[in-house]
Amino acid sequence: MARGAAPALRLAVDPPFSLWTAALLHGWYALAPFRWLPESETLERVDRLPAGAVFELRVRQGVDWTDGRRGIEVDASPEPSAADAQELAARVRRMLRLDEDLSDFHARCRRSRALRPVAEAGAGRLLRSPDLWEDVMKGICTTNVTWERTRRMVAALTTLGPKPRGTSARAFPTASEVLAAGSDFLLKEAGAGYRAKSMLRLAEGVADGTIDLSGPEHPDATSAERLAALEALPGIGPVTAGYLAMLLGSYDTLTLDSSTRAFAVRTFGEAAADPKRLARHYTRFGRWRALAFWCQRWVGGTQVQERLALETA
Repeated sequence: MARGAAPALRLAVDPPFSLWTAALLHGWYALAPFRWLPESETLERVDRLPAGAVFELRVRQGVDWTDGRRGIEVDASPEPSAADAQELAARVRRMLRLDEDLSDFHARCRRSRALRPVAEAGAGRLLRSPDLWEDVMKGICTTNVTWERTRRMVAALTTLGPKPRGTSARAFPTASEVLAAGSDFLLKEAGAGYRAKSMLRLAEGVADGTIDLSGPEHPDATSAERLAALEALPGIGPVTAGYLAMLLGSYDTLTLDSSTRAFAVRTFGEAAADPKRLARHYTRFGRWRALAFWCQRWVGGTQVQERLALETA
């Protein structure tokens, strides 16, 4: 898009909202095809619509509009048709959780000294992919592995997807593209190890229709139903299912991996290594307890503290 041109998309969002919290609260921003540019606070992504059109997206916090509101502005390249622009807008809204009502969560945060900054910054939205297929594949890439290796696996997977004109970045692959790459690619190029079998089973099931990923996303699904459906997927255990459930709006089940368990123990003592005991510290957050724990860990980070200090100065 030419410099100075009007953005292709303008997306309204109810305050409080800040793009940097929506992008950085969850580590997906560091996994391809997402890319966060801290200098300009822009979230980039190469995105492919279900019909096949591929676009490079640049998402940023909007300046004041003529009606006095602020929201999200999205540049898309190449320029999308009206129909594609509408579909891209819906996908960005899903990724950034723009339609999720966090008012009750923020009200509870304001009554907590530790979490009051979360409410003030409008934080609480966990960045997700535009579809569950990508999130589940990335979830498999996080199991029993370092974060750096997760990034390498996801980056390798993304080389299987197409790229829009004029860029070297690529979209996340479809199930069929993963199947076509096969076991050798997943083992030798992506370094997926034992996870390769789960990736191929998931890809095969999605491609032939024997795995339906719409079930966990159904708005009427209970948290228990959602967790059970996620755990039934290849390569997804209880901990990863708990994190994926949060990306679908279920925040009432606390699960711990090695990193979050270490934070829980540092904060509340050895007993907090047990998720059930840890949950007692977040009883007042009701169905938001897992999100509250996630945000407390995030808001205590040095970079986040520095950024929050700038906003309140």
